[in-house]
Amino acid sequence: MTHTTTPAVIYQKTPLVDVTCQLTFPQNLKISAAPPVGFQEHIRDMFPMFALTQDKTAYNFTSTDQRWQVVLGKGALTLVARQYDGWKNFTNHLQAALHALEQEYPPQLVLRIGLRFRNIIRKSALGVTDKEWDQLLQAKWTGDLAWAGTAGDMKATHSEVLMGLNGGKDLVCVRHGLVPIAQPVQEMGYLIDHDFFVDGQFSMKDVPETLNGYHQSAQRFFQLWVTDTLHQAMKPQT
Repeated sequence: MTHTTTPAVIYQKTPLVDVTCQLTFPQNLKISAAPPVGFQEHIRDMFPMFALTQDKTAYNFTSTDQRWQVVLGKGALTLVARQYDGWKNFTNHLQAALHALEQEYPPQLVLRIGLRFRNIIRKSALGVTDKEWDQLLQAKWTGDLAWAGTAGDMKATHSEVLMGLNGGKDLVCVRHGLVPIAQPVQEMGYLIDHDFFVDGQFSMKDVPETLNGYHQSAQRFFQLWVTDTLHQAMKPQT
């Protein structure tokens, strides 16, 4: 897989809801056989809060402000960032979780590497309630909203596309459409969800390069959605 380097655009008013990285690996029964005391010690400084997941099948570690979450299951490790503040900080938290995994439950191989970016464009948050969606989003993606006289009446739309990346095994599932939002004001938002992943057999050494490539692709993909009006409304920073 080859990647095109895209200059990073940091938005003051970012629409990112969350960023999720997940690795799956052959089930390790040691993880479910006893509490992950050693794993917790490795990540306690970043993720001091602990609880079982709701279904009690995995272990949930969170930061005190609830912005960061690590979930350890017997066959998967997941990192979730809410209020995402940049790739460098994300990878710092991820490296801590990966180090703990390798120290306590070293996977012989990784079966899936995934990285997901969920954005929701909210007009009220960007000060563009007077704009139509076709002024904010590129028309090639939002065909349903082009129906004459109906866009304002639509309550939801949903589209999903699965694409290969650069002719390789890497894939991206793009989900997008209108979604209702209740808070802080009731309105319709537009979901843009890029889910990058690859299935196979990989070593832990393959993980950083793959994720860096997905990060670059996510930046490039998001820019394909944005009109200049939306770009300016999100307050781009150097």
